[in-house]
Amino acid sequence: MANEKPTTPAGGNEKASRPGLPDRPRGRERHAARGSTVVSNQPVVAVVGYPNVGKSTLFNRLTGRREAVVDSMPGVTRDRRQGGAEWNGVQFQILDTGGIDDADASDMAREISSQAIRAIDESDLILFVVDAMAGATTGDLEVAERLRRSHRPIIVVANKCDNDEAELRAQSLWGLGLGEVVCVSALHGRSIGDFLDVLVESLPEVEEVYDERIDRLPAFCIIGRPNVGKSSILNAMLGENRMIVHDVPGTTRDPVDTIIEVDGEEVVLIDTAGLRRRGRMRHRIEQYSQIRAIESAERADVAIVVADATEGITEADLAACDQAAHSHCATMLVLNKWDVAQPDVIDLRGRVHRKSRQHPAIVVCSALTGEGVDRILPAALRLHAKSCTRISTKALNNALRDLAAERPGPREGNKRLSMRFLVQTGVNPPVFRLEVNDRTLMTRDYGFWLENRLREHFDLDGVPVDIEVRSRR
Repeated sequence: MANEKPTTPAGGNEKASRPGLPDRPRGRERHAARGSTVVSNQPVVAVVGYPNVGKSTLFNRLTGRREAVVDSMPGVTRDRRQGGAEWNGVQFQILDTGGIDDADASDMAREISSQAIRAIDESDLILFVVDAMAGATTGDLEVAERLRRSHRPIIVVANKCDNDEAELRAQSLWGLGLGEVVCVSALHGRSIGDFLDVLVESLPEVEEVYDERIDRLPAFCIIGRPNVGKSSILNAMLGENRMIVHDVPGTTRDPVDTIIEVDGEEVVLIDTAGLRRRGRMRHRIEQYSQIRAIESAERADVAIVVADATEGITEADLAACDQAAHSHCATMLVLNKWDVAQPDVIDLRGRVHRKSRQHPAIVVCSALTGEGVDRILPAALRLHAKSCTRISTKALNNALRDLAAERPGPREGNKRLSMRFLVQTGVNPPVFRLEVNDRTLMTRDYGFWLENRLREHFDLDGVPVDIEVRSRR
């Protein structure tokens, strides 16, 4: 029928292929969904303080998004995180940081503090967040002394002022000698407008230059199991300790976006928390982090799935590839710790091709020594170019005739599936519309075979292929 909706062939992604269902936006539409148009030369505001005073809650309130993981347990935020904010037409960037605790001598605490100190050095204005109900603790005094040496303008934010009594207690914070004290409740939004007025007045004047290229930049997401070296690989690619790296699984909590130039082309790198099975999530923070990681894959063009060479490619690694495929991401596998163990790549490639529909390519590297790291991003760029490829209708139908001759369509009674016409209707990822005599004759097995043969014929390994099937009159 003329108004008949296309359906998914067996093996196709049903959610992606049925126009009646909500779908992840593609191409520029999907990049715009990131909501991260970058404005260069915007003033930078760092949110710092002792652990568990509400810094991430304030960050979420100012940016208008629930991007930073928030929990009552201290030490949830670890990497520094950036987001845009606006008040009365003035735009600025916010840097969320982990808590600074000089009394904690652990390696993790030192690295978190190091990231916060770098944020202070990069900022034009500092928001020193203090728990108004607790008052100025010893830890707050130590942070205050560090900020005093930064020679940056500072606003003391007395957080958790949910009532008049808390605001009265917050007046003691003037004794820190760091300047104006503003009372707010980041959780409930109390006095946020007055606080933003003070913030905007304290910002340095800069010439704002809008740069909308970020909306069109390829986005590469780094995902995988906990403790396989995702952040180490990102640090090796960036050449700096942008992410906190630690041998305790689950170090990264929030997705972090970083812009990097590769062979003269800018791309967005997204580092994420480790993907765990539901039964192994012991804390709700891990559940939040898992959601953030999946959302990152949904807004990325290429998923770089990191696996541990000492363990080979596990079922969990293949599940991460499937998760990326479900999010319409092109996928590649990076085998890290290659300097420690060197498994048979040819054997692994065969196993991956048998068990993963997208047939992702495998790149080996060692984040520790740097070997092979320089091959990851060029390979991801090539994969993204494949995903954006548009194939001519003539080439598609020539291939369709060859495939029909190689394996005729399935049969039911006296009727056999006849593939009439194939055309590409979208890119990134490639979407094809296949017209047949009767779509009910399409079987799951034949749909898988057709998808794999098209991927092989047009060199689309690692790229999701969506085929919409519709009956032709």
